Amino acid sequence: MALTLNDRLPIPHKNAEVKNVTCEFCIVGCGYKSYKWPLGTEGTYKDNALGIDLSQQQPTYGDWCSERMFNTITDRDGKKYNLMVIPDKTCVVNVGQNSVRGGMMGVSTFNVASATRDRLKEPQVFRGGMLMESSWEEATTIIAKVYKKIIDNDGADEISHKTFDHGGGGGGFENTWGTGKLFHSAIGTTSASIHNRPAYNSEVHSSREMGVGELNSSYYDTSISDTMLVIGCNPYECQTNLFNIHMQANLDGSTLEDKKREYDKGESLSKGKIIFIDPRRTASITNSIAIAGKENVLHLQIKPAQDITLMNALVSYIIEQGWEAKEFIKNHTENFDAMVKVNKVSLEYASSITNISVADIKKAAEWIAKPKPSGHRPRNAIYYEKGIIWGIKNYENVASIVNLGLVTHSVGRVGTGICRAGGHQEGYTRPEYHGPSRQNLAVIDTDIIQGKYLVYSIWGTNPFGQSIATQRLRNAVNKRSQIVKDAINGYHGNNLDELCDIIYNACKSGGLFVVDIDIYPTQSSERAHIVLPAATTMEMNLTSMSGERRLRLSEKIMDAPGSAKPDCLIAADIANALKAEYLKAGNKTMAKRFEGFEWKNEEDSFKDGFAGQGSKMASQGGPTGTLATYKLLRDAGNNGVQLPIVKVENGKLIGTRLNYADGKFGTKSGRATFLPTPQPAMPKQVAKQVKRYKYWVNSGRINEVWQSNYHTGRLEFTAKRWPMAPLEIHPNDAKELGVTSGDIVQLSNDYGSTRAIAIVTDAVRKGEVFGAFGFQNSIINDLCTDYVDPDTKIPFYKGTAANIVKVGRSEGLIKDMTFLERA
Repeated sequence: MALTLNDRLPIPHKNAEVKNVTCEFCIVGCGYKSYKWPLGTEGTYKDNALGIDLSQQQPTYGDWCSERMFNTITDRDGKKYNLMVIPDKTCVVNVGQNSVRGGMMGVSTFNVASATRDRLKEPQVFRGGMLMESSWEEATTIIAKVYKKIIDNDGADEISHKTFDHGGGGGGFENTWGTGKLFHSAIGTTSASIHNRPAYNSEVHSSREMGVGELNSSYYDTSISDTMLVIGCNPYECQTNLFNIHMQANLDGSTLEDKKREYDKGESLSKGKIIFIDPRRTASITNSIAIAGKENVLHLQIKPAQDITLMNALVSYIIEQGWEAKEFIKNHTENFDAMVKVNKVSLEYASSITNISVADIKKAAEWIAKPKPSGHRPRNAIYYEKGIIWGIKNYENVASIVNLGLVTHSVGRVGTGICRAGGHQEGYTRPEYHGPSRQNLAVIDTDIIQGKYLVYSIWGTNPFGQSIATQRLRNAVNKRSQIVKDAINGYHGNNLDELCDIIYNACKSGGLFVVDIDIYPTQSSERAHIVLPAATTMEMNLTSMSGERRLRLSEKIMDAPGSAKPDCLIAADIANALKAEYLKAGNKTMAKRFEGFEWKNEEDSFKDGFAGQGSKMASQGGPTGTLATYKLLRDAGNNGVQLPIVKVENGKLIGTRLNYADGKFGTKSGRATFLPTPQPAMPKQVAKQVKRYKYWVNSGRINEVWQSNYHTGRLEFTAKRWPMAPLEIHPNDAKELGVTSGDIVQLSNDYGSTRAIAIVTDAVRKGEVFGAFGFQNSIINDLCTDYVDPDTKIPFYKGTAANIVKVGRSEGLIKDMTFLERA
């Protein structure tokens, strides 16, 4: 039966199977415990797997379970079980708390009687005008035959792919290794792109080139910093327990004793302060004020796309005041003078460009750099994320922040860090990508719109809602996929060699062979000719690391639905099918390229990849992952180990809390490198939209559905709360448009149009609107231009403009929504 609100849930039996689970959604990676026991049995109030007396009132954060942490599941042997997934009190990341997303991991698991029933269960091939269930052998053989023909006749680069590069949500070191080994080493294509961007690239090129890996600190150091600087990110919504536990403890003074213990003797101690740089008033800002008071919270409500000017102004003013970290700069950095010469900006000019008062820029500089009463330098925890990464020019945006962090010695010191706040957990480990330099990378999505490539492999992502110019991309793939579908519809036999020739010839006539691997039917599978079902979190063993480089093993709890498999084993199936095709053709040389995929389980991929090859990205330039094993990670529990791993001592993995504590950075010289970062002009595509259309359109995430909407968009609780993407509109703009909260509005520009539900609020400024990202029925990226940073090929997702019209109102659609300010 479908899960409904219950006033009682079964108590875990004392013999319940207990395992460690890492939340699959945001980068914080909270620790959970799963309890699995046979349906129809349960424990008692006093004798249960939780080991507590449930006849007594439990604390707010205790071993209790809401109905959304619970589900009933059926394994492949037909046996039914109760499943409870609750926060782990012993995990230092979340100490027993959960986000709204993590708190729904139980109800998000597959259940034939619930909203997750439409999970992909068996391979499908397009025949007879529709996707029809098939066998793994047939589906992978068709893929192998088509790929082989293309590799032999046209070259591997005609096989393009868009693939996840993350941990969580079914990603992980096992799966990125498997897919990377298939495409990079075996197939050998360079036509690749990452799940949330149109090319195969890093989002932090400049930071790494400056010698500062993007995850270099710990959440504990954030909790004991003097000042937290939050730029282009919204941690309450997007990294909930980083905010609720670590940042809040700093703001309310809970970590003063830790500061006393960790700081230098005689160093001034105080509650933390926090600075937000954001065009809108976010829930993080509202909550920070409630916790710490306005006097300890500074909101620099910047004009969109002017962050570089602000960073340069802060650096210039700090140097003018003599507050820069002179000894650190002298002994551990290079290129300081060149940076200062190019980046010098007056406060008055910066104020005129950014719309921030001179007084507030000065106050921010003082909080960040002015010596404390004891004479010690402030300790700053600096966080940046998509508002910067996907801003006007990725390379300079990120570099300008790292410049500020280096000027103030905010890295490698207790209570400091210059870090991404993060999206997914990190799970990237792949063989070396042999594509062109980053400036010459193929922009896959634009190329496909222009008719390039013969194959589009979409793996664990949905580019039709999450890339540049997404409406144009959907239209192009629709048209090109249909050419292949029409050709397949004209063939009624089942000779796979003949079918392969038909697909190949259709692709050579402008068609596009689309392969989709995912856990649910999506806009990608609608356009696909082959669909393969993947396993996800709790259906396989997965390793990934959090935003503080904490590596954990999230254990397998249940079977995946149908015959769905881990992505790494799907990659192995395709590789082995290609090997068989080349052996059949007598081409032993090519067959050899597809060797090494004889994996029986996901641990084999882990041993071959992360543990076998090491992960430079994961360890931030430190030792490789060869010390990590599933057993050691299982024993480490939800606290895992912070990379890089230093050693194994008494059966325990010993890691690293802070990177760069020795003052040695990831450059050839070992010195961190300052970079000149002049403010760029508005890109032509964006400037054209801004000139033609009235409202600047920013985008971002909202707590309940970001990173989880593929699950939670199906669940009644969240689907009713957010039936469409919300759009925040200033009251003055709403009055001019005749719009009130709850009205459906349409946004349109040269690239596309979309719809949203209006929320009237002064959290945004007049002339600016904020649309929620990640919805499949109202796609804010349909308005994005096709501009990418020429240095990094990263899009300017946060920069576009549109006109808005009121469509009307549907009371039934919005009856379960609330329009109160998010807090």
